[in-house]
Amino acid sequence: MKTNTILLFIFLASGNFMFSQVANDTLSVNYIYAPNIFNDNLSPKDSWEIHKAAYIKQLKSKGLTDDEIKRSMLTYEKDKEEFISQVKEQQRLAAIQRKKAAEQRALAEIVRKEADKIRKQADILRRDADELRKQADIVRNNAEKQRGKSAIQREKADELRKQAEIQRAKAEEQRKLADIQRAKADKQREKADEWRNSFENILLKNISLSNQQNNSKPIIFKVTSKTTLRFGIRANISSGNTLIEIYNPKGVKEGELSLEHKSNSASMGNDYLKYTSGALDKTISGAEVGEWQIKITSQKSEGTVAMSVAQYIKPTVDE
Repeated sequence: MKTNTILLFIFLASGNFMFSQVANDTLSVNYIYAPNIFNDNLSPKDSWEIHKAAYIKQLKSKGLTDDEIKRSMLTYEKDKEEFISQVKEQQRLAAIQRKKAAEQRALAEIVRKEADKIRKQADILRRDADELRKQADIVRNNAEKQRGKSAIQREKADELRKQAEIQRAKAEEQRKLADIQRAKADKQREKADEWRNSFENILLKNISLSNQQNNSKPIIFKVTSKTTLRFGIRANISSGNTLIEIYNPKGVKEGELSLEHKSNSASMGNDYLKYTSGALDKTISGAEVGEWQIKITSQKSEGTVAMSVAQYIKPTVDE
């Protein structure tokens, strides 16, 4: 945990040099970004304290006096709850991803067991068919010896042979079904493993909307090679209208999320109805190389927008 804490401190201290969307004023606290570092041993409050220590160090490096630092920290502390809630949200999303992978693995195991069960039934039917065939051959041999007297026996042998063929056909059908179920189980297992290991985040943003803000600057991120992108956008507003759009490097819109808050909904006395929420989850295969943009158009809106973009990575051999 000590090593993770040190790494997180370095990450936070150098955050202004890593993201192109950070404002030029390094002492501004209008925007707090929860780092993409998940550690079960590191609570959101611990993350905040590390973030706070890094911020104080930045202020001291600027040569501010103790009084100036105290005044800056009063403003900075106002964003503590927002920072902690953002870290909790990222931890919750990570838990959902792990849960989905576990569910896929469990489903694959159930399908595999079902396939093994069907295969055993097919083997039993095959053995029964072989036994019927042997009985049919015995009866046929006896019928050949008593051809003049055994017309009934011949008919019985033919009937047994037909039954044997039917049983064999059923056995083959069951075996094919077992093979299909086994292949399906293997595919489900591969999908569960791929889900867990095949994506890495290339963009994480949390944005606050205000009544004075109409159109914010586009959020730009680069794709260096043709890949698959997965977008996750969550928005929550308490007034106005908000439109979030995704554009590829050619300027073509790839998706959008539109929210409109109706003020009269709050009259029902339910706090949840005071907010309008929306989500956009989109996967784009063969995403073009270049600068992608996420544009946010806000008309008299107050609220927050959280977004993430992950790109497909080829699993390693060990995985």
